[in-house]
Amino acid sequence: MESLASVFAFVHAAEQQSYVGAARIAGVSPSAVGKAVARLETRLGVRLFNRTTRSISLTEEGAVLYERYKRIIDDMDDAEATILQSRERPRGRLRVSVPHIVGHHLLMPILPAFAARFPEIELDVDFEDRVIDLVAEGLDVVVRSGELADARMIARHLGDQHFVVCASPGYLERHGRPQTPDDLSRHACIHFKYPSSGRVAPWAFRAPYERLLLPKSLTFNNTDAGLRAARDGLGLAHLPVYVAESHIRVGMLIPVLTSFMVPFGSLSLVWPSNRQLSPKVRAFVDFVVETCAARPA
Repeated sequence: MESLASVFAFVHAAEQQSYVGAARIAGVSPSAVGKAVARLETRLGVRLFNRTTRSISLTEEGAVLYERYKRIIDDMDDAEATILQSRERPRGRLRVSVPHIVGHHLLMPILPAFAARFPEIELDVDFEDRVIDLVAEGLDVVVRSGELADARMIARHLGDQHFVVCASPGYLERHGRPQTPDDLSRHACIHFKYPSSGRVAPWAFRAPYERLLLPKSLTFNNTDAGLRAARDGLGLAHLPVYVAESHIRVGMLIPVLTSFMVPFGSLSLVWPSNRQLSPKVRAFVDFVVETCAARPA
């Protein structure tokens, strides 16, 4: 405990550049602060402050030690704040942004259970496919695909995205089932293009089929349109499993080439890297992660 007191005395003195100012914060005498710093210097065998009759300033060794000690104290404060906040009931307005397809097929089905568990959270959800600047637009949390490249953000992995190639029973009766991805050259293929770039998304086949040139019979910038086209017998579509699974389950779509598929991309929940995660954001993040983990891949 004496060592910890010396650490706090040193940090306060470094920030105030004064033993008197440090003493005022710590509620002790200036001489007590000076003695605590002296004990720390003796233990470490270095001088931490340059002293004059009017002021103190950090030495090179003192500056290094201050940065390390300050991070430790901040972590201690953050740990206490996290415990205190965990006792609060999650409440208030929560602004969320999700891509359209994720919102419709992953978020909307779980909202009733979330609302029942957290009735005091007021959800404000934007369906948006463009890349959002959370800080500039005042958002609390977003769902994103791919790798996180912004150091201001924290991400919680939701899982890899799994895809399925499927078609209606009527289409397969008329045209037959492809046995390998090479067979797709003789089929109508329904593609998705990214709304932001217009680039056509590749199909998630394992090597050596990952760069096939497939017929572009139909191309949409909306996954639900591709789903509808496949259900209507217009061709084979490459769809996220969470989009196609309910239609496969009732026999409206039939999966093909399943042994050739590999995961393609991932989904994450992302929020600004504030030191203290609010109860409402923590509740939403934990609930979505827990619910998605329970879904079939």
